[in-house]
Amino acid sequence: RFRHGRRRRRRCRRRTVKMGLRELAQKDAAHTIEGKQAGNTVFTLSDKARHSWEITGFVGDIGYSVDTEGNRVAGRTVCASFLASRVKINGKTVTPAPGWKLVYRNLDGEMQESNVVFAEPDRTIGLVRVYLSLDMSGTEQAVNND
Repeated sequence: RFRHGRRRRRRCRRRTVKMGLRELAQKDAAHTIEGKQAGNTVFTLSDKARHSWEITGFVGDIGYSVDTEGNRVAGRTVCASFLASRVKINGKTVTPAPGWKLVYRNLDGEMQESNVVFAEPDRTIGLVRVYLSLDMSGTEQAVNND
C-alpha cells in the first residue's frame, strides 16, 4: 500500500542456516585435513579382515622426544590423524584397533609400514588419532648383517 506517497517496504528475513560450534569445528577440520591446500599425506589403513581405506590426513614421525626440561630424549613417536567418517564398514564408522596396518610414504618417498598400537577418537569433531609402531624387522636385519 501507499501511504503519504511512499511505498511501504517489506522486511525480508534472510533464511540462514545456523551452524553450531561443533558443526563449524567439523567443517574446519575437514577443510584443514583434506582440503586441496593442505598438502597432507595420503596413506592406506587396513584391518585384520583385509578391508582397506585410502585416506588423506596427517602423519607425524618425530625422531626425538623432549623431556620437561627441554632435553632431547631418544625415542620415536609416530601417529596419524584423519576424519573418522572415512573408515566405515557396512555404512558404520569404526575406530581402528590394535593390529591394523597403516602404510605411508615418508619425505624421502620410501614406503613405511606401521601397526596401530591404539586409537584416540575425538567424537566431538570427528577425528581419530592413531599411535603407530614401525615395522623395524627389515631395518634390524640390515643392521645385523653389517
